[in-house]
Amino acid sequence: MQAIPVKVKNVNVYPYIDWTGGGVGPVILPIIEGASGTYAVGTLLMSVFYNLDLDLQTQKPKLGIHQRYVAIGETEDGTPFNTPWMYCTNASSQPEFGRTITLNKEDAAAINTGGIPPYITLGPLTNITATQLFPPPAIGERLLIENGSGNIIATRTGTPHEMGIEVTGGNRVGQLAAGMKNIIITGKNKEGKTVTLGNLTCLSPNEPALFLRQFGPEN
Repeated sequence: MQAIPVKVKNVNVYPYIDWTGGGVGPVILPIIEGASGTYAVGTLLMSVFYNLDLDLQTQKPKLGIHQRYVAIGETEDGTPFNTPWMYCTNASSQPEFGRTITLNKEDAAAINTGGIPPYITLGPLTNITATQLFPPPAIGERLLIENGSGNIIATRTGTPHEMGIEVTGGNRVGQLAAGMKNIIITGKNKEGKTVTLGNLTCLSPNEPALFLRQFGPEN
């Protein structure tokens, strides 16, 4: 999928810190505030490309080439977005950030071909809410879907099988895209109990939307 730059605004850029010390971590102040520019995400075979280009005008932040940064901002219509950590590739007043992430075979196949693995339905869900967690150092999440319905699902093959949720209807609050990660979904099963699945990846943003995660001891 060719990357199509999207205009963005109110962009804050933070130094990326891989915090493993427990707790909420250190307070990270933005190194760039309120910037505008373009953000693009594209795919090629088993890789996803992220690129953020900003115009700082009067700002003169101290950026380091090949240092890691993370950004939070809005698209032109006000939809919030956040980036994975990226390398600074241009530290001028028009800085550029980029990163290439290599996917596993299952994710790459889903993103590049739209292929969905065969799956079975395990049980219905109602009152579905889907959100995406912001990556560190950001704190919080953004709402993607509310008041949806659907099913708990599992792939027919695999060791282990892939567990997930398909979502139909509901209010699409945020923009979905294949390959989006760190998604958490909650819903009510037929007994009225709350079911929660985390660490989900969006394999299809269509109707129904499809989210899967590996079901194994690590989860």
